[in-house]
Amino acid sequence: MNAEEHRCDLLTGEDRKFAIDSSTPSNHLSCTVEMLRVDKKVEVVVIDEIQMLRDDNRGWAWTRALLGAAADEIHLCGEKSAVPIVRRLLSTIGEDVNVQEYERKSKLVLSTHSLRDVGNVQPGDCIVAFSKRKIYEIARNLEKKGVQCAMIYGDLPPDTKLLQSESFNNPKNPIKVLVATDAIGMGLNLNISRIIFDSLKRPISKNWLTAAHVKQIAGRAGRFSSQYSKGEVLTLHDVDMPILNRLLQERIPDIQQAGIAPTADMLETFSFYLPKATFVELLSIFQSVCQLSNDFFLSQFDQVMERAKLIDDIPLPLNIRYIFCKVPFDTTTNRQACSVFTKMARLFSQGRLITWDWLQYNIHLPSSPPRIMQDFGAYEQVYGVLDCYLWLSMRFDEFCDSEKVREEQNKLAYMINEGIKFVLTREKVGEEFDSNFTEKISISTEKMSPLEIKNAVLSMKKRRCANK
Repeated sequence: MNAEEHRCDLLTGEDRKFAIDSSTPSNHLSCTVEMLRVDKKVEVVVIDEIQMLRDDNRGWAWTRALLGAAADEIHLCGEKSAVPIVRRLLSTIGEDVNVQEYERKSKLVLSTHSLRDVGNVQPGDCIVAFSKRKIYEIARNLEKKGVQCAMIYGDLPPDTKLLQSESFNNPKNPIKVLVATDAIGMGLNLNISRIIFDSLKRPISKNWLTAAHVKQIAGRAGRFSSQYSKGEVLTLHDVDMPILNRLLQERIPDIQQAGIAPTADMLETFSFYLPKATFVELLSIFQSVCQLSNDFFLSQFDQVMERAKLIDDIPLPLNIRYIFCKVPFDTTTNRQACSVFTKMARLFSQGRLITWDWLQYNIHLPSSPPRIMQDFGAYEQVYGVLDCYLWLSMRFDEFCDSEKVREEQNKLAYMINEGIKFVLTREKVGEEFDSNFTEKISISTEKMSPLEIKNAVLSMKKRRCANK
């Protein structure tokens, strides 16, 4: 919108960016669905990916936006499968629904054959796999065949994903192939010509992908905004082509239930009847006695419960405790975040400031890029800890060093991006990895925004290409 000279600000759980400045907020705001203010009257709200109200973890946010947005008009975009549940939910509050169906502006076709070998990739191809290890394996195989590629997966920091997607999208960049997980399904604009499924099964559960999931990913090929007039979808192996054909033709079942989560006020009222219960006990009892209509399911509770256990012995008011329990990190995979989160909650309960100096002392902040695939998880965990801090800083003044934390997060995203390039090529890449690397990173990125870091990376790649 800003490119079209319609001033628009951006709001996420961790950051707010203004088209002009904080003293001149724009008339338009783009925000993550969790950050939608349902107490502020506006003219129009557009909710994208409305089918996400069926999501086990985040579905509650779409349901809240649908039923709570204070707008004269609400426009919903998403799968046709969401229409029946949307009609049912809105009928309960007396709202009218006008459904308009649109045809895809560019064609999406099923290929006549599989790719068979990664060496047969073409510019604009995206190979989709479903584990980080498989992503690296495919990317390394491509590099060995002389094919440079970008890489995107769910655990990558958002800024690193942007750097990788820009490398792939830039027509002047030698990187013409993307290897990714289903993280490309939402939130990224990519110039993809063909989507190639490495497999149609989840690696851990061994469950087949659903038709909805396959169509969501396949739809990234040949999008109207891309440089390709049509999109093509295929598999890497011959055996999967008939299955892909069936899934693409299969009708997506109508969504039967929408996620919902209790508000702090609901839990506060419930706690009056259980004055001696801990917050963990309160959540557990609420979950067991909560009665919902057939149109709803209780979402987001597992991770909320796990975070609640981490801080159950820390004295916090219920409404504050519930906010802390919504901090977006995975307790099962990010143990460093679990530890730092608990310490931050304890400091907060004591009325103390949580500064960058304190945070730096309590995390394992890397000083140079990762050199092997196994190291990336640790870097991504640190990034997740910094995300926790920034999320809390948007809600509590005690988290007082958000700008410094954001600077360090930018540096970390840059290092991860450089690490990806190094791991894929396994070559000495010059001065970026010499003994003064840490000092150079600190100097060059001290006051850089993610966009400036992105431009710096692109310039570096151009220089490298010129030297080959």
